[in-house]
Amino acid sequence: TVTTADGADSVAPLASGSWRFDGSVPGFRIDENSEIVIAIGRNTPIDVRLASVQASSKTNGAAQTSASQLSTAASQNAQQQPSTLDTRHAEADRELKQEEQQRMLGVVPDFYSVRSGRAAPLSPGQKFRLALADVFDPFDVSASAAEAGLEQRQGEFPEYGTGWTGFAKRFGAAYADDADGELLSEGVFPSLLHQDPRYFRLGQGTITHRIGYSLFSAVRCRGDNGKWQFNTSGIAGTFAAGALSNAYYPPADRGLGLTLQRGSIDIGEGLLQSFASEFYPDIVRALSHRRPKQASPPAP
Repeated sequence: TVTTADGADSVAPLASGSWRFDGSVPGFRIDENSEIVIAIGRNTPIDVRLASVQASSKTNGAAQTSASQLSTAASQNAQQQPSTLDTRHAEADRELKQEEQQRMLGVVPDFYSVRSGRAAPLSPGQKFRLALADVFDPFDVSASAAEAGLEQRQGEFPEYGTGWTGFAKRFGAAYADDADGELLSEGVFPSLLHQDPRYFRLGQGTITHRIGYSLFSAVRCRGDNGKWQFNTSGIAGTFAAGALSNAYYPPADRGLGLTLQRGSIDIGEGLLQSFASEFYPDIVRALSHRRPKQASPPAP
């Protein structure tokens, strides 16, 4: 073979006939059985054959590049598209903002009520956010103060003493009961067991059926998968908080009795909250319909 000045390969004059090309060119693929027809007395430039091979190589390369670009674009698009879980949590965040504005009589927080009966599942962070919103709500703080005042007036937990010192100790214990109960039964255990701590309002049916539905929430809750489950997180969290109260109540009052007492009180408060959450929107709607309509101004 001979390489010309312009880089083309050629062969010396050969006899007429078909010849098999045996060789390789960097960057190109030559079929093993490729044949080139040689004319007598003339040099046949190999670059004619190479040109077609080169064109084929470029075509294959363009196709590979196009496929690679499509694959890259698809990958980037998949990364930019939010996952189903992210979408659900974003929807839950919008619902939470509305739920955090819910109050009964304008003061009592109703954060845990899903009034529509349908809601996206909460992430662990959103469950703790809801629990903390309840813990630091001014109504809960005021309720703990009122409970401490009532206990002091009735002489409960005499080891706390009297006066402002006794009141401060009782208030601290009452507020700790509320805080650890909220965090354990509505944050920690629901996150670990993948259960929703909220009350899903029924909003329809007979009054008897709705009362039973609201009371049944003590032992039934909705899982993050949308199915009804035994309320392990609520019950376990409530009595775990009751057990924790042994750490800060007077030694004379500690024990299993205190654990059961505090846990039972929390369950009772939860049932009352569920009952109120079920019927409060109906009461508001009924009262708003009974308001007298404003008289229309007289015609001129």
